[in-house]
Amino acid sequence: MKTLFKTLFVAAAVTFSAASCTEQSQENAEANTEAAAENAAVATDDALENTGQVVEATAENAAANTEAAAEEAAAETKAAADKADSKMDAAAGEAKAEINAATRSN
Repeated sequence: MKTLFKTLFVAAAVTFSAASCTEQSQENAEANTEAAAENAAVATDDALENTGQVVEATAENAAANTEAAAEEAAAETKAAADKADSKMDAAAGEAKAEINAATRSN
């Protein structure tokens, strides 16, 4: 009979120990899952912030490049207009000289 009580007591202790371990394991698993979810949320926030910064920097660079290209195009247009103006002045001067020469010879 003593052996039976000892066996039952040991069985009860092992069962209690197993239940405690299972409960602790479940609590650990829940804590790990919660920590992983929090880490994933932080990583997602960081990724979104970085993406926003990259998009902003890209937009700023594109705006600067567009502005520089517009300024260059304006400078080239002005240079071409100045060159055309000079050629027209020269042509007008030549035409005036030819008209004067033609009038004098008549």
